[in-house]
Amino acid sequence: MGIDADRLKDVPLWIIAFLISGSFHEYFHAWTAYKLGDATAERMGRLTMNPLVHIDPVGFIFLVMMTLSGMGIGWMKPVPVNPFNFRHPRQGNMLVALAGPLSNVILVVFFVIVIKLIPGSFAEGNPIGRLLLIFLILNVLLAVFNLLPIPPLDGGHIVEGLLPESMLESWERFSRYGYFILIILLFTGMLGKILSPILNFVINFIGHT
Repeated sequence: MGIDADRLKDVPLWIIAFLISGSFHEYFHAWTAYKLGDATAERMGRLTMNPLVHIDPVGFIFLVMMTLSGMGIGWMKPVPVNPFNFRHPRQGNMLVALAGPLSNVILVVFFVIVIKLIPGSFAEGNPIGRLLLIFLILNVLLAVFNLLPIPPLDGGHIVEGLLPESMLESWERFSRYGYFILIILLFTGMLGKILSPILNFVINFIGHT
């Protein structure tokens, strides 16, 4: 079975969207940590939008593979955070985690507005319109995926910040299986079933079918 030509043409567009959106996501993590009192990321040069300091080679290759399969998503290097530099470590860590998906929600809103303001942006052969749509799709995927309440995703850190002290030990034990759970969701197709409804809602909202 050959590779779909349209998906192959989309790979450079997904890479552009990922480098910008992923860097924005990691920058928001670093900026929030810095504002809350932890300069670890800033000292390590991660308080920047430069994708070269954020990119993870494995996450980048995964993005290309997923793009060819029809749903482009990858990851960048996690921003280093020392929660003990926050006045309230657990709450601070939760806010830093929340900042990443929030950055993607901001970009989703931005690109929805841009697409709505550009008539005919989905015209056949319009690479700018296609890039805008990919930016939108990618940021929906990044926001929803990272909010899943599974360690080590941002959603897992958010749940940890909300749990009472009495449940932290149980959550830590559960966290050991986070990667395994994500692999199962990916290879059973369940991840796509989780992400698709929200993605379809956004696509229908902008009037693209």
